Order: sequence, then structure tokens, then C-alpha cells
Amino acid sequence: MKIEIPQRFNGPPSSANGGYIGGLLADRIGAASAEITLRAPPALDVALELRSEGDGLFTLHDGDTLLAEARAVEFLVDVPPAPTFDEAAAAGALGRMRAHGNVENPYRRCFGCGIDRADGLRIVPTPVGDAGVVASDWTPSRSLADADGLVPTPVVWAALDCPAGFAWSHRLSDAPPMMTGRIAARIDRPVRAGEPYVVIGWPIEQDGRKLHAGTALVDAQGIVCARSLQLWLLPRA
Repeated sequence: MKIEIPQRFNGPPSSANGGYIGGLLADRIGAASAEITLRAPPALDVALELRSEGDGLFTLHDGDTLLAEARAVEFLVDVPPAPTFDEAAAAGALGRMRAHGNVENPYRRCFGCGIDRADGLRIVPTPVGDAGVVASDWTPSRSLADADGLVPTPVVWAALDCPAGFAWSHRLSDAPPMMTGRIAARIDRPVRAGEPYVVIGWPIEQDGRKLHAGTALVDAQGIVCARSLQLWLLPRA
């Protein structure tokens, strides 16, 4: 099966947003709850090959290069209490204001968190309260929705992706740029364009350069619509 990721859905400048490619693979393998492990940066606007390896394992390749592994999984994650939408909106506004001034940020054009992306999600969470939770508001654009007004799985996964990195960048002082290594996610309720949501992220555990985190998407009634467990990686020394 061939997969091509449009340039719009980049994370780093020349490769796909980790959450977007994760959600795309989850869709293609027909898994409502899936885990994707990234092995190499997936190129954009290039025909990639998705292969079934048996025993529920699927792999994504660019020629001879293994890019990702995907499989259906069940997982548990305890979602901490989310802030109100107004609190998340204030945190997101602060994050976007700071991002405008951070000219050294290599992810200014990331589909998920890039401040220079008018056509992106622009989810830039900052801390709320004292429990280590970061939060932002997000009202999905109707340009991202299908004919029924629903936000597709890859875009929901993209919204879940970057907040895990922000959770750790606020926990670790002077943290260098880090990358998504693995994401397990599940959409519990439909996500609709034009409706207000709160996106939260929180650090769970550090093991050397491995950073474990959780994220969630919560609606205006405080109901969790999507959640994830993630592994992020600090650069090798």
C-alpha cells in the first residue's frame, strides 16, 4: 500500500509531523487504538510503502529505509484534571506570544505547534497550575474537517503530539530540541471542527534520554475525547 504525506503536514522542515503520520498509519491499518514507533524521519511528498509483516505488525518504508512500525494496541493512561477552557486559552495565548519572539526555534513551521503556520494547529501550551500540566486551547479549523464536520484521525493525533514535548521542555531547564520516538493514541469521541477544546500534556517519567509523557484532548464539558502515551527522545550526547 502506498502512502504520501503532503508538505503541509511537516514537523521538522523536511519530514512529517510524528502525530500526523501516527494517525495516518492508525487509519490505514484500521486500528482505533494504535502504537506507532518512528525509526527514521518520514519524507514529504514522496510515495512511501506500508507493508503487513504478519502478527498485526505493519511497517512503513522509503525504499530500503524503515521509517516506522505500527500495530493495534490497548493501553491505559490516567488523565489529570484539565483546566477550564479560559485557563487553557490564556496559557495558549502566552505560548504563542513567546513563540513569536523565539527566532531560534527549529519548529516554527511545524504543523502542530509552529507559530509561522497560519494553516497549522498552532498549539503552543504552557504550564497551568502546579501539577506539571501544560495546556492550550484549540478550535479545529473547518478547513481540516471532512464533509460531516469531523476532524480526521491524523489531525487529532497531530494535536496530541507536540504537547508531550512542551510538557518536558517546561520541566527540563534549557532542554535541547527533542523528537517523538513512539506514540500510542486513541480517539474516544468524535472531534468536531469549530468547537472549542483544551489540549493538555504532562511528564510521566525520565529514563536517561527517554522522556515519557501523556497528552489528552478535552471538550468544553470536560470529557476526554482523545488521549495518548508518548516516548520522546533527547539528542544523543
